[in-house]
Amino acid sequence: MLPGDPPTPPGEDPTTPRPDIVAFVLDDIPPLDGRLWDRLPNIRRTFIEGGVQFTDAHVETPTCTPGRVGLLTGQLSQKHGAYKTDGSLFDPSETIATELQAEGYHTIQVGKYVNLFDRVYPKLPPGWDEFHGFGGGYYDYNLYSNGIRRRYGHRPRDYSTDVISRISLRALHRAPRKDSLFAWITPYSMHKPWAVAGRHQGKRCDVKPWRPQGYMEKNVLDKPTYVQQRKLKSPGGYKLKRICRGMLSVDQLVGEVVRKLERLDRLDNTLLILTSDNGMSFGSQRILHDKKAPYGTQVPLYMSWPRVLGTKPRQISERVQNIDLAPTLCAIADCRMGPYPSGHLRADGTSFLKLLTGDRDRLNREAVLASYQEVGHRVPTYWSVTSTASSPLARRVCAKRNKAGCRWVYTVYETGERELYDISNGPCHAWKRGRKGDPCMLKNRAGNRRFAGVERVLQRELTRLRNGG
Repeated sequence: MLPGDPPTPPGEDPTTPRPDIVAFVLDDIPPLDGRLWDRLPNIRRTFIEGGVQFTDAHVETPTCTPGRVGLLTGQLSQKHGAYKTDGSLFDPSETIATELQAEGYHTIQVGKYVNLFDRVYPKLPPGWDEFHGFGGGYYDYNLYSNGIRRRYGHRPRDYSTDVISRISLRALHRAPRKDSLFAWITPYSMHKPWAVAGRHQGKRCDVKPWRPQGYMEKNVLDKPTYVQQRKLKSPGGYKLKRICRGMLSVDQLVGEVVRKLERLDRLDNTLLILTSDNGMSFGSQRILHDKKAPYGTQVPLYMSWPRVLGTKPRQISERVQNIDLAPTLCAIADCRMGPYPSGHLRADGTSFLKLLTGDRDRLNREAVLASYQEVGHRVPTYWSVTSTASSPLARRVCAKRNKAGCRWVYTVYETGERELYDISNGPCHAWKRGRKGDPCMLKNRAGNRRFAGVERVLQRELTRLRNGG
């Protein structure tokens, strides 16, 4: 390879050494506009200043267990079956861990695995050479380390992010040097109640409240009933200082792991990943703190891989989902997801490796599916479809007023209510009223005769994707 030539993706060139893979999966953290990362020096240095950012990354089902299982399997919730926050619904016999372990990777899981993991124990998931998992918590929790249940209390050293950091460092040190490494590090931060490590209480964290367009929307008569029933609250914006202070311990975890990889001479060829199991609305369309609604599906997704991607920051705007991660990691390691215990032969997600390496700028799929299927909550169950830049709809209705074309999101609730938005020119935090598009989803176009053709096309696409098309 000559200087300046594009890298050959691992999995396509047998002479390219397979990378180590270390993923940090946070809990309930949306990307916002980067204002949290600016206060976190290790995350900022590794991922923001030296990595690749996916600016349109979303989860397929916006709750904890479905989001985590989607990351691990590459399957839609309707197929893997863990559609609600109950880890006992998950059959983990086919995951990215089982595939990478079969390819010779030394696999490590440390932190939150799925919700209600106490219901799963003593049965531990396959695919992990070292497994240190729990269902979540900051204090007073059980952590299951390689089949042994350990109880942690309320001492300062029991703060779960710090425990996860200590275990991760020891596990990385023990990993065989001859083997490629896969580590899945999953702190509970910053899930409610946003507990902050004692050393960070009162720390200065000057992050401004979150208040984009659409925050605590005043006129919601075009929204579903569950939105209309919500009251206007916190008019000054969603306060983030407590979350920011809690994230300081996560930042220390990231920094300690990165330095450990450097001391082990692994860092240069390590693919580092930072993402979250789901996003959070933080006030969008009056949804103050919830993740179930279709307005809060966006998640952070950053990757750093010095040997292949270099250290110059870059952004990728193509729509990707959490279910795309496992197929991507398999493409890197020269494996393939599937078959699954559900009987399905292949993943629903798509590898975005060529987006990451710059060999392609689109995934050439016309739409992606999302859903929320857990009954009994304030948010009714729904199915949603989002068109991409590759869709013929990118040139329907709004082409004349928007040179970049249109992006659409269409949602159908169990109540029969529908929503249709032109989400072009996002993300929402960078958009202002009067500009083209509606990425903050302020004006519902469902039922509008002018957009009936778009709605029909999206309804057909929604049906096709729900049926496995």
